[in-house]
Amino acid sequence: MRLFTFQRALILNLFDPVGLYTPTWNGIGATGNLRTAYAYAASQLERLNLSDGASPPVWAYETRPEDLADLAHMLLSEVELRSNEYVTLELSVPEPQVLRSSYGLWCDLFFECLENGEIVDDGAWLDWQKVDQDDSDAVQAILAHLRRDWVVSVSPLPDQA
Repeated sequence: MRLFTFQRALILNLFDPVGLYTPTWNGIGATGNLRTAYAYAASQLERLNLSDGASPPVWAYETRPEDLADLAHMLLSEVELRSNEYVTLELSVPEPQVLRSSYGLWCDLFFECLENGEIVDDGAWLDWQKVDQDDSDAVQAILAHLRRDWVVSVSPLPDQA
C-alpha cells in the first residue's frame, strides 16, 4: 500500500540495526490528554494484533502526491516547522500491517479527548480496510512501526502552493 508520512528528519537515524523504528512516548513528547488519545489509537493496533499497544502509533496517509503540500500544512503547525526539520517519507507498506481509519472521525474523537480527557468512541473511525481512497473523508493509516525496507523515498516537505 502506498502511504506518505511527515516525520522529523532525525527519524532517519533512529532505525535499529534490523531496520525497525518504533516510536517512544518520550520521543514524541505526548503527555496528558494527548497521550490518552494516542494510547487509545495504539490500543486499536493491539486489538488487531498489529502491536503490543505499548508504543505510540505512526500516522501515515493515503493521498495523491499533488495533495501532499496541503496535507503537510494541515498537519504540522508553524511552530513545529520552525523548530524541526521535517521530511516526507513515501512508504510501501504491506496491507496486513495497516489499520486504515477515517481522518475526520479520528479528529472528532481526538479533539473531544483533548478537551475532556475521555475517549468517546462509537467505532466509526476505525476498520476502514475497504474504504475507497476517493471517499469524501481522508484515509489515515495507523502503523505500529516503520521498517527501513518500507521507505521508497525521502524528500523535503512539499512547498505550500
